[in-house]
This record gives sequence, C-alpha cells and structure tokens, in this order.
Amino acid sequence: MNGLFTSVPIFLGGILNTAAVASVAVWRHPTAPFIGWLLFEVVLGVIRLTILVRGQPALQAGRTPPRLAAAILSCFWSGSVGVGTALCLTSSDWVLATIACLSAAAMVCGICLRNFGTPRLAALMVFLALAPCAAAGLMTAEPILPMISVQLPIFMVTIFSASFTLHRMMVSRMTALSDLQRSESLNQTILKSSPDYTLILDAERRVIFCNEPNSDRFDDENLMGRDWLTLLPERDRGAGQRVLENAKSGRSENLITHDFDASGHKRWFHVIANPISDGSGRLIVVSRDITHQKKSEEQAIWMAQHDALTGLPNRAVLQDRLDAMLDDANLAMAGALLVVDVDNFKSINDTLGHDGGDALLCTFARHLRSAVSEGDIVARTGGDEFAIILNARTEAEVERTAARIFEALREPFSHAGRLIECGTSIGASLIPRDGKLRSEIMKAADVALYAAKAGGRAQLRIFERAMMVEVEKHQAMIAAARYALQRDTIIPHYQPKISLRTQQTVGFEALLRWKDRDGRLQGPDLIKAAFDDPALGGPISDRMLEKVLKDVQRWVHDDIAFGHVAINVTAADFRRGGFAETILARLDGCGVAPACIQIEVTESVFLGQSAEDVKDALRHLSDHGIRIALDDFGTGYASLSHLNQFPVDLLKIDRSFIEKIGSNADAEAISATVINLGHCLNLEVVAEGVETTAQERDLIAMGCDTGQGFLYSSALPAEEVRGFLSLRSASFAEMRRA
Repeated sequence: MNGLFTSVPIFLGGILNTAAVASVAVWRHPTAPFIGWLLFEVVLGVIRLTILVRGQPALQAGRTPPRLAAAILSCFWSGSVGVGTALCLTSSDWVLATIACLSAAAMVCGICLRNFGTPRLAALMVFLALAPCAAAGLMTAEPILPMISVQLPIFMVTIFSASFTLHRMMVSRMTALSDLQRSESLNQTILKSSPDYTLILDAERRVIFCNEPNSDRFDDENLMGRDWLTLLPERDRGAGQRVLENAKSGRSENLITHDFDASGHKRWFHVIANPISDGSGRLIVVSRDITHQKKSEEQAIWMAQHDALTGLPNRAVLQDRLDAMLDDANLAMAGALLVVDVDNFKSINDTLGHDGGDALLCTFARHLRSAVSEGDIVARTGGDEFAIILNARTEAEVERTAARIFEALREPFSHAGRLIECGTSIGASLIPRDGKLRSEIMKAADVALYAAKAGGRAQLRIFERAMMVEVEKHQAMIAAARYALQRDTIIPHYQPKISLRTQQTVGFEALLRWKDRDGRLQGPDLIKAAFDDPALGGPISDRMLEKVLKDVQRWVHDDIAFGHVAINVTAADFRRGGFAETILARLDGCGVAPACIQIEVTESVFLGQSAEDVKDALRHLSDHGIRIALDDFGTGYASLSHLNQFPVDLLKIDRSFIEKIGSNADAEAISATVINLGHCLNLEVVAEGVETTAQERDLIAMGCDTGQGFLYSSALPAEEVRGFLSLRSASFAEMRRA
C-alpha cells in the first residue's frame, strides 16, 4: 500500500499524460464530454497530488498515510482514463483514437509497475481503464474495431496474471532480502560479541576472512591471504595439518596450541575446524583464548603438587620421584632419602604462636634448599617434617649434605624481636640398599629418624637393621596401651606418703598399673610411648582419673583415713582445655571434697604459649582447696620464678638425688638446698624413692617433711589400702608404747 505514495515520476507522468490527451481531445473536438473529461482530470490530479504530498511525510515518520483515500482516487483516475479513451474511440477521429489508445496502454503499464505490491488494486485499476475501451469497440461504426472488445479482455486476463506473478516474485525477493539482511545482522552481532577468533580458509588453507574477539573488524590485514599453518608454532603444524585434513573429510577436529602476543606473553588457544557445507572446500576455524583456563589448570596442578606454606613439593611429588629413582636403580647406590624433622617444634610453636611457627617452617625450608645440590628435591611431607631425595653415590655425600644442613640451621631464627634456635634431626635411608619399594625406603628413613631423636636429637642417623628393634618396641607400647584401654585393664595403685616427723601415713600417690594379655601386672614404662600419643594420652589420663575418684569415693564412704591422693597430670591434659572445670565437676559428682585430692605436675607444663592457661587452671584448683605439688624438682627446666608465678604447695625431690644420699656429696647438698628453699617459701617438701633407713635418717636430719618409697611400701592396689593403714597405725601405736 505504501507504493501509492512512492514512484513519484510514474505518478506525475500518469497525471500529465492523461491531462495532455484530454487537452488534445478538447482542442480537436471542443464538446462538452471532452471538456468535462479535461476538467475532471485537472481537479482529480490536484486532489491526488495533495494527498501524495501529505502522505509522504507521514510515511517517513512511521505513521500510517491516507492509504484508502489514495486507493479510491487512483480507481477514479483509472476509470477516467478508460472513459476518456472510450470517448476518443467513438469520436470517429482515428488520430485522436490512436493517441488515446497509446496513452491508455502506457497508463496500464504504469499502473502495473507502481502498484505491484497491491496486485488486487492494480487489477481493479486495469479493469477500470480497459473495460470502457472494450465496450467502446462495440459501439463504433468501423466494422474492424469490435476486434478490440475481444482482445482487451484477453489482455486484461494476461495483465492480471502478470501482476499477481510479479507481485509474488517481488514479495519473495523482498522477503529473501529481508531475511538475508536479518541473518547478516545476526551473524555480525554474533561475531562482534564472540570471544573467539573466527577464520574462514579457502581450499588452499589461505585466510579469506578473519574476525577478532569483540571487534567489528573482519579483514585483519596481518592475517588475510596467509597460510593458516604458518600461524601455528612449528611443533604444532603437523597436528594442525591433521586437523584440516579431518575437517575436509567431514570430521570435526580440535587442537590446543599457543602463540605469543605483542608483549611477549604466551597465550593458549583451543582451535576447532569444521567444513563449510557449500561445496567450496572452505573451512571455518574457531580459536578460543584459554590462557586464563590454562593458567588456572597450571595453578591447580602446582597446588596439588606443592605445599601452600613453603612452596616446596609435597608428598605426592616426593613419592613419584622416589618411584622413578627406584625404577632406574641398579645394584649400585643411586641416591638417598633424608627425613628431616624440626626438633621441639611443638614447644616453639606454643611459644611463638602459629604465625611464628609458620615463619619458622618457611625459614627452615629455605635453609634446606640452600644446603642441597641442583637436581636434589626438597619436599614438605606434613607438619614439621621434611624430606630430601639426594642424588648421592656414597654415604659420605649424605653426611656432607647433613653437615651443610646443620651448619645452615646453626644461625638462630629471628621472629618478633626474639632469637630462637632451631635444631633438626635427620634420618636417612639409602637407595636401593634399604628397600626395593618406596614404602620400604620411606619406612627405613622414618626408623632412622626415630633413632636420631632417641639418641639425643640434632644428629644424622643412617638406617641400620638393628634400629628396627626400637621401632618395634615403640609400636608394641602403643599396641599394649590400646589393648589396656579396650579391655579396661588399667588399674591405679597407691604408694603411701609418710610423715618423717610422726611416721604416720599422710596420703598416697596414684601410680598407673595395667595387665597385659597374660594377666600380668605391668608398670607404666611398658606403655610410656602412648602418653605422648594424641589418640591415647588423653583417654589414659581420663581412665586413671575416673578410677582414682571411684576408689577415693569408696574410702570416704567407708571412713578410711587415707589423707589425700596425688594424681599426676601432664601438659597434654591442660592443652585439652577445661581441665580444672572437669576435675571439680567430677569431684562434685562423686561427692568427694577437693582437699582429698592433690595435683602433681612437672615444670614442663609451665613452658610454652599455654603457660598462662596452665597458671589459671592451677589457680582455679588451688582456690577450691586442691593442693598443687611440683614433681621432679631440680631435674628439668628448674626455675625459681615458677615457684612465685604458679600456685605451688609442695616440692618433690626426684629419686635420682635421694638414691645418692650417703654416697654423693653433691646429691646431699642439692637435697638439703631444695629442702631449705621449700621451707623458706612455706612449701612442704616430699622426698621420692626412699629405700633405706639411712636415707630416711639423713632426710630427717635435713628437715624433710615427707618420704615416699619402697622403705615404706610399694604401690598397693586399692583393696589393700585399708589393711596397710591399719597395720601402720598398729605399728605406730606399739612404737609409742615402747
């Protein structure tokens, strides 16, 4: 319908041509019909032109033009052409008739061309223009003219058919062009928005189209016309050729390759090629930048193979390297595995905190790397343990490397203004002498490390078969402790504590005993390795506390004057948290007075970062009436400041000094000094390990308050405590009567 407001030349030509023919007709025959025709054409032309002028701006502005009025006026104009031509045919003026017929034929052509988009309107206008002419052919006196009455209907049918056919052709073409434009617009939008490089290659592999990611450029002059294979690194060109060949045969193929950008950074691409299905032999190649993904993969692989804190390879890398070395090893020595452990790391970590511990591990790792040769591998296998694979050919090389490690660690470690000495123990196994399998080599190095620690730390030990005895002994202790817990064979025994002034029993110390698989009673030395085991140490302490409190509860109920029971507590018990609250809650649950219990600790619990927590726990217990004894005084990290800082009520002199009284002047002097020190601080002093009357006599002379040892009794089961107290009371009464 918009065609009524376009094709202005055809529109004007139609109006002017019809007016010209009407003017000729008036000139030759100035009759009323011809004059009326001329006037009608002029008026109609002015009206149509006005509507055309008004409709075009509306059409350009996107509004609806006056289509119906234009169509009706066009029909009036066509009818006017037909009526005017009919008047000319019936005028018997063959010159005028010829001019009118030629003009009508031209008008019909113009109608078809201008209104191809509205074929029904075009057909109506053609009918209005030619039907009067066909009728006029029948009304003339000329016998041959009726021929046009037959020709014109045939002509109209032909015109109608041609109009609709032309309309279908033009609409089809316009639709195809519109679809093509939309498709091209969509494709360009996709290409502009695509993060991929898109190239089209001709049959000779030359680039004939190129689109860069997020760009509207499709003809990169650096790529156009180049052989695509020359864009690949030389090592990837063979794979690139296979990709193109497979794509030409109809199989999609892909390739991972890389390139370097203008700044020299490596960029990775995932390339996929597909044939274009138009029979031209062209290929479309899409390349996606996967540099970020590749870096993420490399980072993930690195993280999976390295320790996040120190940056060293982890256990997985160490094991792979060890397997490879064992696969290539022959009978000769191929290398060595060193397991390196930070001495006393737990104490250092407790003192400095986790940040300080992490800084220490990083410094330790740097020293290890600096001490080994290129090609050796240093790995962190967990916690404070490291491992080194040396390409060593002799034990001397292993010893020289260990010496460099010790030398590098000789310099103190500085953190937060404090200098901390960091020692290490090293266990080594030789490849392949100490095993054909990775597990055997690692176990041998662990055994050697255990031997180095047991031998005093800060040393290198190379694996020997005899070392397995100590390891097996350690494992046997762990297994025995686990058995004792599972079968509930832990039984507290009680060694009496005797007042050296009155010879009366003032209390007992609870000592651990347990029954082995044969039912034999054993001491704590056979399971002492379990006391430091995090999985067993806590449960053993809990089991002892539970059974001691049950015994004390029974003695209280039976009115047995046992005095008090001293319970040994380790640093591990305090580290579990809530220790004081647990003790008091259990005492309250059993109905036992706090004064019935003493807590014995060694000075090791006062060391480390948790010292304040230990102090608070002991203070809490002391405030509730539980007395605190400092065991093994003078043998460990003895410090007089501990006696002021912590709530201590008793000092216990270690048996190693008591057993030398009478034979060693230094031991006697130390014992006397501790006793005097305790009395100066208003502390009770207890001597452990009193076995002879001579030792007892000397201790009494020194002023010692309490004795404990085999002279009085070995550790007794709970059921023998009543009998011991009765016998002791009877002996004391008899002694007084004497």
